[in-house]
Amino acid sequence: MEKRSSQLKLSLKIFFSNPTAVIGLIIFLAYVIDAIIVEVSPGLLGIQNPNQLQMNFINPVPQPPSPHHPLGTTYPGIDLLKGILAAIRIDLYYSVVIVIGGAIIGSVIGIIAGYRGGIIDDILMRITDIFFAIPYLVLALAIGFVLGRTTESMSIALIIVWWPLYARYARAQTLSIKRMPFIDAAKVSNVGSLKIMFKHVLPNVLPPIFVQISLDLGSIMVIFSVLSFIGLITNPNLPELGYLTSLGLQYIQTAPWTVIFPGLAITIFALAVNLMGDGLRDLLDPRRRSSI
Repeated sequence: MEKRSSQLKLSLKIFFSNPTAVIGLIIFLAYVIDAIIVEVSPGLLGIQNPNQLQMNFINPVPQPPSPHHPLGTTYPGIDLLKGILAAIRIDLYYSVVIVIGGAIIGSVIGIIAGYRGGIIDDILMRITDIFFAIPYLVLALAIGFVLGRTTESMSIALIIVWWPLYARYARAQTLSIKRMPFIDAAKVSNVGSLKIMFKHVLPNVLPPIFVQISLDLGSIMVIFSVLSFIGLITNPNLPELGYLTSLGLQYIQTAPWTVIFPGLAITIFALAVNLMGDGLRDLLDPRRRSSI
């Protein structure tokens, strides 16, 4: 217990000694807090309906930033600040669902393949290779054609594309972990394979998986927004950053803020989770831990 407490203190010391990682964590938490407020009490942010953009067809032309509209408006008369604050909840939710969904599926397959080895490993890894070979846009188009171009079907498409990466990570970690003495001790004690895989191997596979999850959150938010921007996700009036950016595209020359601000919200999140991921990666670096 004392050893775990000292390890936790060391990990926190390493993470908080990295200023850029701390900045990334603060920005990430700001997005999470915004999403929680919009979900629980959107009225605190002046948002009437968090599931629908509030349009104003009386004055649809984009207006520049002003005290009444701090980030201006986009077509058709949507307040950009309120739109972005509402959209962050949707984008963050789907990013987390897609990345966690892919990580769970990939980790289970990777651990089974790495621990079992032999023909099971060969079959699972060849299946993984097949999914690696499919471009995510092609798969998204195919699934969108079958299931419909909705946020749910695109999320399923991205989970299907994203799990192979985690299968590779989990398999590589499992191959080294299964040779360790505590695994041999569990086998000698007649502990079942299933219990060894998910009680002894899984906890040791998770740290690098968590680092990869933090890095992938930004990538998925960008990809999800791009799919919405180019029209592969059709959900009219949904507060989503990619869709919000597309509304102002026709005004980019006369009202650039309609594209810049939603784009910045995506870019800042992707940068923040990457900085945070670098800090988490330091926690796994033995040289970094020994230098503190």
